[in-house]
Amino acid sequence: MTASTGRNRSKPAAGTPEQPAPAGKPAHQIPDVPRRLFFLTVGAGAITTGFQANIALDARLTERSQYRIATPDNEENRTAAARFPGKTWYLLGGFRVSYRDAGRKLAALQPAMNQRASASYIGYSNEGIDVAQLFIAIQRDVYERQIDTVYFYGDSFGGMAAVVLASLLTDIGVKVRLIVMGSSPSNVADTLDPGKEYISVAGKVVPYLGFLGRLGAGLWGGLSNPNGQGMYDAARSGVARSLDQNNNSLILSTTQATFLQAFPHQYDGGLPTSTGIGLLYDPEDFIVDARLAKRGWETLMPRNPHYAYDVPHTGHASPEIYPDIYRTALAVVLDKLDPLPLTVKPDQPIF
Repeated sequence: MTASTGRNRSKPAAGTPEQPAPAGKPAHQIPDVPRRLFFLTVGAGAITTGFQANIALDARLTERSQYRIATPDNEENRTAAARFPGKTWYLLGGFRVSYRDAGRKLAALQPAMNQRASASYIGYSNEGIDVAQLFIAIQRDVYERQIDTVYFYGDSFGGMAAVVLASLLTDIGVKVRLIVMGSSPSNVADTLDPGKEYISVAGKVVPYLGFLGRLGAGLWGGLSNPNGQGMYDAARSGVARSLDQNNNSLILSTTQATFLQAFPHQYDGGLPTSTGIGLLYDPEDFIVDARLAKRGWETLMPRNPHYAYDVPHTGHASPEIYPDIYRTALAVVLDKLDPLPLTVKPDQPIF
């Protein structure tokens, strides 16, 4: 029994559990070469996707830094253009409002805007503002679309820019029918944001920050506002600006800040008295003192017709957040300052 058992163990029958299976690769495993090829393909795809995403991001950031007019191509805008030939709205964004966010604001206001004209918005640099370049972009659009009458909607800081641009457009024979201020300060004194104080004190504070302070502030400023650059170039640009002795403001080192501080001296008083001034404010605005701002605009342009409409509990310059409230407010301002002829039918062209 024992010997027989030993013989059976030393010579097990083929195919028994104790017999080793013939050499070969299990069916559930990926062969070595195809497996390596699979992972290489996946890795290459991930790198390509990341590269393309980075290009797309850079393109969007760069796009926001250009002075460009965008006119949404939708049925409402086309209908308004046919009904009101030669007329258009230009929406100017606020302090460092991105190109995309300016488009969101226009989308919220467009239904009301289209009751007088087609609607466009302007993208300008999130690094600063160059009024000359902005005017050139608008002037080119005016000529290309044969615009003779302009309506401005100035969102916060954009209201001040709109006043200057309106005066320049008037000089070339373009009629500016209306400027609507959406929470726009009339000067730096109207702003409640404590950050405004940095504009005037930065020049005194910066010399005491020291090299490391300037370096750190410049690095943060560059990375937080890449303006279409890669991370390395953005950081290097920020540091270069911070170490420039002519740069006396690290906290608000933008031309918007300079413009805000200097306004209303940029306005030359060339706006016709026929241009209406609409004033949309939340009385409890935490960034702009609504009472002072409205008084400031009335003082700056005393002979122009003004109409103020409160948008309570909406905060600061937020049509994209409260579209219904702002559309109603804009419609009321238009009816007061630019009423349509009573004989006009809803779809009748206005010449």
